[in-house]
Amino acid sequence: MLKNILSSGFTFTEDEFELKTKYILLNSMMVILAATLMLIGILRMLTSYYLQGMIDFSATFMGIILIFLLRKLKKGYYQSVAYIITFTAAVLIVVSYYTSQGIININTWFITLIIPIFFILGYQIAMMMALVFMIIVAVLNMSYIQTDALNTMYGYVPLFLSVIFLHIYEYRFYQFTQLLTKTNNTLEQKVQEKTLERTYVLEKQKKELDYQAHHDYLTTLPNRIKFKREVEKMIDTNKHNNIRVAILFIDLDHFKNINDSYGHDIGDKVLKIIASRIDKCIRKGDYLARFGGDEFVVLINGFEHKNDLERIAEHIIKCISQPILIDNKTMFVSCSIGISIYEKYSRNYQDFIKHADTAMYKAKENGRNHYQFYSSDMTDVAFERVLMETSMRFALENKDFVVHYQPQVDGNTGEIVGIEALVRWNHADMGLISPELFIPLAEETGLIIALDQWVMKSGMQQIKKWYEEGFRPGRLSLNLSVKQLEHKNFIEIIKNMLDTTGCNAEWIEFEIIESHIMNNILESIDVLKQIQALGISIAIDDFGTGYSSLAYLKKLPLNKLKIDRSFIVDIPDNKEDAAITNAIIAIAKSLNLTVVAEGVETKRQKDYLLACGCDNIQGYFYYKPMVAEDIEKVLRKEEFE
Repeated sequence: MLKNILSSGFTFTEDEFELKTKYILLNSMMVILAATLMLIGILRMLTSYYLQGMIDFSATFMGIILIFLLRKLKKGYYQSVAYIITFTAAVLIVVSYYTSQGIININTWFITLIIPIFFILGYQIAMMMALVFMIIVAVLNMSYIQTDALNTMYGYVPLFLSVIFLHIYEYRFYQFTQLLTKTNNTLEQKVQEKTLERTYVLEKQKKELDYQAHHDYLTTLPNRIKFKREVEKMIDTNKHNNIRVAILFIDLDHFKNINDSYGHDIGDKVLKIIASRIDKCIRKGDYLARFGGDEFVVLINGFEHKNDLERIAEHIIKCISQPILIDNKTMFVSCSIGISIYEKYSRNYQDFIKHADTAMYKAKENGRNHYQFYSSDMTDVAFERVLMETSMRFALENKDFVVHYQPQVDGNTGEIVGIEALVRWNHADMGLISPELFIPLAEETGLIIALDQWVMKSGMQQIKKWYEEGFRPGRLSLNLSVKQLEHKNFIEIIKNMLDTTGCNAEWIEFEIIESHIMNNILESIDVLKQIQALGISIAIDDFGTGYSSLAYLKKLPLNKLKIDRSFIVDIPDNKEDAAITNAIIAIAKSLNLTVVAEGVETKRQKDYLLACGCDNIQGYFYYKPMVAEDIEKVLRKEEFE
């Protein structure tokens, strides 16, 4: 309750500390004044100073009214009360003066001088004027003090109390202000220190984030973002001079095999070693960056002749091809490099880097471990490639692909012992497109999975139809891509396809290219065993063209070997091809495998193969690939014979 009275019922914020203090002081002084004058008034009445006692009671009553008035005014209007006190006190001075026959009463000066002057003019002026007027009053009332010391003493009591009160308040307020100032200074200093510390941390974090945003985390080389900025800056710098610049786009050959064989930890170590080697190969002013994955780019800043770029590219290829030893494992890595020269075919960064990338892919097509300069016709080829890919996607949706079938024949009896399914693209504008033109692109883009599955399903439906119609075409051979073999759900896909089509597994044979199996031999063995467990036969296609290991070959769950047509074409005249063919037939027989020769076109080839022990023949000598309806005619002819 006392707190509420002293603050006049107002709520003050932390910023209004001084205002709150003045309200509490003003109310406190008026309460003390009222209480003191009430006590003095009573004492005066008891000592027969009735008139002065009434003045004291009036001042007490006035103090109570002013306390109430201070509550009713708006917050901050305390000076209005001070002015009222001044005016009221002036009236009381006059009354006191005339009622005391010219003797000025001290307690009136307390009201007149101390309170209003303090709140209007401040502490120092109030104290100075209070002391001055105390001296003046004392001198003027000298004779009165001598005759009536008791009454005079009553008047000085509240005055001295107010002076002491003001002094104590001001001293405490000064101490508090000093403490607050010191605290604020300390806090400000700490804030500044914290701000500087935080600023330093933020700047450090900013630099770290900027570094991470523009550098590769593994090799610490600049990344593609920073490389782009560097190239654009160099392009801008070289606009007004004749300095020639070029980009070398470096891609490691078959790097995925290292990750698959040894794990990504080893792969990361290899990338760091390769990055270090390239950095040592290039010139001091050239700029190396990691573009992503196993791709690196070098900005050649200034060269005289094309031969300079050739020497740099050859040096990089030589450095990278050196053996790499990690954890007692020796690895060999090669690379393909595309070279783009600025302003010869390009006018901006996008074209500059795109042309280097295009040239790199051309280097891969030409056998890898080589470099290739960009030429304008490469863009045309790339454009045709994009169009081909787009057309292939639409062809899958529109079912523009067709399946042709080529029989496999027993050369001794002429009977059909199997049929191979071969996909063809029936293009609306280009007509029938050979698989040699679109299968590599399908494998590169991943479309081969959807294409293979469509061929498998179509073939299964067709072979079931033939068996239901009473034909005996043998097993249907379906070509299987490596991406299918690596698909994690491939076995489930086969099971589901067999169930959906109603095809017996014994009617199906999967042909897998030799090199595809050898890329990941252990996993291939596991998957092939699961396929064979379903009842599906396994054949290796294009045998002899890869780099087979006979130790692994005997572990593979195989049923058949197919001799590649490249060995058949020149037999029996080409002695080397004849020797290889004899060796493959011997291997097949030793492993108790059926052997088929594909690409047979002449009677001499057929007779030579039969003499060597290869009875199963596939090629134009007997049948070309045909649509299903023509195969049915052949099968009917056999049945009737």
